[in-house]
Amino acid sequence: MSNIEEIKKILSRIVKESLGMVNAITFTWRDGIPIAFIAPNQADAEFMSVAVAVAVGSLDALGDAIGSKVRRIDVELENGEHVLISVLDGSLLALNTIPRPNLGLIHIILRKYEKSIKEKGGVGEIGSPELSKSSG
Repeated sequence: MSNIEEIKKILSRIVKESLGMVNAITFTWRDGIPIAFIAPNQADAEFMSVAVAVAVGSLDALGDAIGSKVRRIDVELENGEHVLISVLDGSLLALNTIPRPNLGLIHIILRKYEKSIKEKGGVGEIGSPELSKSSG
C-alpha cells in the first residue's frame, strides 16, 4: 500500500470518528497541492488546499512577528461551520465541519492522527509527486 493510500485511510478514520461532523478533509503540501482528500469532489479539495495554504502563509508572518509558529488554526464561518487546519511541518491537514460541531472531539481526533499523517506524508514542496487521480 502506498503512502497516499495509507494517508487516505487515516483521513477516513478521522471522518468516521468525527461522527458525521466533518464534511471534507484534505492533506496538502504547504504550497497548496492536495495529496489525499475526502471531499464531495476533487475541485472542492483543490480549492480548500489552496485556500488553507494561503491562510497559513499569511498567519506564519504573524507567528514570526511574535516569535512563535502557527500550529493549528480554527476559523468559524458565519453559518456555524468551522475550518480547522493543523500545520505539520511542510504539510497541512485541513477539514471543514458541519455547523456547530463538537470542536473538542474534533481537536482530540486531530491530535490522535497528526503524527501518523506527518510520518506517512513527509514534507512537501513544489516538485513533489503528482496527485494521483485515484486519491479523491
